[in-house]
Amino acid sequence: MDDRTIVEALLQMHGLTPPSAEVDLLVAAYAPSRARVERLYAMPGVRYAEPAVTFDPRP
Repeated sequence: MDDRTIVEALLQMHGLTPPSAEVDLLVAAYAPSRARVERLYAMPGVRYAEPAVTFDPRP
């Protein structure tokens, strides 16, 4: 699947209808953003780490 198809499917899935110029910008940004996310998951030990400090309210 190409980037345009993926971006348009994601927009449709969430009920968003931006102007075509904005869709073009989202398509252009999709591949670099996706690559950054993949790099985050590739870091050892990060996949299952807590994303932030958590508070456990149990005594």
